[in-house]
Amino acid sequence: MKVEVPDLKSASLLAVEDTNMMRVLLVRHLKQAGYTDISEAVDGQAALDVLAEKPIDLILLDINMPVLDGYATLERIKADEKLRDIPVIMITAVDSIESVAKCIEMGAEDYLPKLFNPILLNSRIQSCLEKRWLHRRVAELQGS
Repeated sequence: MKVEVPDLKSASLLAVEDTNMMRVLLVRHLKQAGYTDISEAVDGQAALDVLAEKPIDLILLDINMPVLDGYATLERIKADEKLRDIPVIMITAVDSIESVAKCIEMGAEDYLPKLFNPILLNSRIQSCLEKRWLHRRVAELQGS
């Protein structure tokens, strides 16, 4: 049985980045890649505020931010029963094996260093969205 994955370009994405220039570049890239529902946040607390207001399908999260950093934000997302299933891709200047391990242990789906390769970012986003869609589909079928 072949499963047809729908076009996931309509997924709602949240770009969390404190540096204005990097956030603008990230959002521009996402729009060029075909995503149309993109929310933005300048820090972790602003991201949590967005998550309280609207459903999000995937989060792109920086680590080093004021107010609430990426680690604390990721921890709160994964501790919240309503949010924990949202895939989080860390996009950060912190490029160390310790940081990668910490984020993955905390529940991040993926980790990309800045400045990211746009093709790799697109691939990782698509993979995370497909995986989330499949998990939801399996849950629907098991509930039937």
